Amino acid sequence: MNFDRTVVTVGSFDGVHCGHRVLIRRVVDIATQNRLKSVILTLWPHPRLTLNDAASDTPLLLNTLDERIALLKQTGIDDVMIMPFDEDFAQMSASGFVKEIVIGKLNAQYLVVGQDHHFGKGRNGSVQQLPEIVAHSDLRVEVVDLKSFDRKISSSAIRKALQNGDLTQANKMLGYEYIISGKVITGNSIGRTIGFPTANIEIPKNKLLPKEGVYRVKIKVGSGGFDHVGMMHIGKRTVLKQEDVAAHVEVNIFDFDRQIYDEEITLMLTDRIRDHRRFENVELLAEQLHRDKQTIISL
Repeated sequence: MNFDRTVVTVGSFDGVHCGHRVLIRRVVDIATQNRLKSVILTLWPHPRLTLNDAASDTPLLLNTLDERIALLKQTGIDDVMIMPFDEDFAQMSASGFVKEIVIGKLNAQYLVVGQDHHFGKGRNGSVQQLPEIVAHSDLRVEVVDLKSFDRKISSSAIRKALQNGDLTQANKMLGYEYIISGKVITGNSIGRTIGFPTANIEIPKNKLLPKEGVYRVKIKVGSGGFDHVGMMHIGKRTVLKQEDVAAHVEVNIFDFDRQIYDEEITLMLTDRIRDHRRFENVELLAEQLHRDKQTIISL
């Protein structure tokens, strides 16, 4: 791909959170002022997925690639370039990355980075080294101070908040309501027998799920809008004699009666209603689901 003269920022951008958006907003502003194209270079898969062999070190991500691209395009950026992060790319030096990719491929006139940005093999390149790297080029570097926030905003802080069940804080740091998307698959149909039919969601590998429990969600089916409201349960199914090994994601869509197997569905998590619980029988489960629904309707 050949690029016109550009303003570029680089990173994983997992979550596309408030800190990322400050950086991206500056990219768009510089591009507008100088009649240049604004470009985000994002890495996929996440570097830790490529570099870490230990399963325990495999990160759970806030976004799938499709979710990330959609969020990035909502920022007003002109182009999103996906850079495959493989073993060869991981071996590229900081200088090589800037000269070959940022300048050579993207034709960048400006590179915009946060003050803690690292790049190149082993993340050995730092913002402090950039003036020397770009000394004999036309590339200008702008460093954005992201420490002006009244609290630390980072992808890892958001992951921690979600895993602790603090959806309010996570959404505040994200700047939007956390999203889960996937394909609707067949389930055990217990919900339908008690008046709460659910769509079971196939969750992409490495997608982070919040703490188990019941959530209020806005729902988009297929390519439509977020036209529906419902309640989502994350956790092991609650009335089986033998508990599931892995957590499931299922959603009851209010006032909805359409077959949507194999369709893509997107859930926007607005409120956390309660913790995950086990029930002795389906009657007790049904009673609780009625209470959960009333709670959600009243919000």
